[in-house]
Amino acid sequence: MTTLEKMSGQVDDATASYIVQNQRCFEDLKQVASQLAGLLVLAAAGSKNAQPDHPMLASAGELFREAQDAVRRARPTERAQKHYEHLARAAAEIGVALKEAGDQLKSDRVLIPLRAGYAELERAADALPGFEKVAYERACCGLGRAQ
Repeated sequence: MTTLEKMSGQVDDATASYIVQNQRCFEDLKQVASQLAGLLVLAAAGSKNAQPDHPMLASAGELFREAQDAVRRARPTERAQKHYEHLARAAAEIGVALKEAGDQLKSDRVLIPLRAGYAELERAADALPGFEKVAYERACCGLGRAQ
């Protein structure tokens, strides 16, 4: 059964199509956020590799441009409008974080918009089915894990 078929009982066909068409964009924005977070960890640890010219930053920039283009092309239904608004805000904030990282990997200048962007991705995930976010409470390091 396809994702579209699984969702057909929960949302109308046009919204299900929007979901399928925008899952990659959502995942790409999460990936960019993760790459930026990884570079911030390297910078905080004092790694000499954590520089604005790091190849991972160039890769994140390319992936971001693709995701940003996808956000611009998206045509949300009325049911998907809130999701789209969160997705667009996430792209804007992650774009700011990416620009700041390209200038200098100063944690606050990158981390503040990065957190805001990731929070918007979480809100987007909550707005429609089919968009998964990381559930830290279920991760190996989560506080709620069974012992």
